[in-house]
Amino acid sequence: MAAGVTRPVPRGEPSRIGRRQDEARHLRRLLAYSDLYHRSQRWRRARMAGTLLIAAVAPVAVVFFPAGSETLAALGAAWLVASRTGLAWLEERAVRRAAAVQELYETDLFGLPWNAALAGPRPAPEEVVAATGRIRRPDRYRGWFGIDVEDVPWPGDVLLCQRQSMVWSLRDHRAYGGALVAAGLGWFGVGLGLALYRDMSLADYLVKLFLPVCPALLDCVELAGAHWRHAARREEVLREIQNLWDAHRADPAGLDPADCRRVQDAAYLLRRDGPKIPGAFYRLRRGASARSTAEGVAVLLDGTEPS
Repeated sequence: MAAGVTRPVPRGEPSRIGRRQDEARHLRRLLAYSDLYHRSQRWRRARMAGTLLIAAVAPVAVVFFPAGSETLAALGAAWLVASRTGLAWLEERAVRRAAAVQELYETDLFGLPWNAALAGPRPAPEEVVAATGRIRRPDRYRGWFGIDVEDVPWPGDVLLCQRQSMVWSLRDHRAYGGALVAAGLGWFGVGLGLALYRDMSLADYLVKLFLPVCPALLDCVELAGAHWRHAARREEVLREIQNLWDAHRADPAGLDPADCRRVQDAAYLLRRDGPKIPGAFYRLRRGASARSTAEGVAVLLDGTEPS
């Protein structure tokens, strides 16, 4: 066993993650990090709203207010700087706080040691309590790990929960990258079509239409690439999880807790440093993701396809 890891249950016994996850202290931390992620998304939405507003106004200005096109282009350039400096810093700060509280939630629930060298000091209880109170409808967060691992001995149950989280996020990031590319190409096509309709010169198109829309297009391209690269890194961790499970399928209790801690380290860094999925997109896919990950665990546990 890894140094510093105290086995939370006797060898061969499950840690009852499914039952314990709704205990008050775990639920408080889950609600707290969810609220902090929501706050980071507000900064992200502010950045995107300004960018999309300028991108949407540009075609209208070209048609109805051509004299103001140069001013709009200057505003687009100024917003590009502001959104990628000050607002980006505020978003990153909120994400780091959220990732730290999520790490506290999972390490305590999973019975893993806190890695202070990686995550820094534990979040203060006051921060957790303050964020918890801002969540509406907390009952929606019960049964967060919706997979059946109640009979899987520790730390095998931990590894399967880590796998569910990794698969879920991997698929969301991959899908969102595709959605961003589709949106960017669609809006570029609208602008190009309008330029052709107005018989604009290349110089007029670049200054009056393309430049104001450019921040939105750049965001789409850069974010799509970031989400796909992030999905690829998650896929690497998923392969490691799969190899660990395959090696210990017959005896999940024989897993080295240090391997689970290493997976947890990778998950923390991915959450802290990776791009974020908008809440609306996450909610749109949540039902299908929950079903597919639950079925995936069923396959791993009994080796048969679920009916």
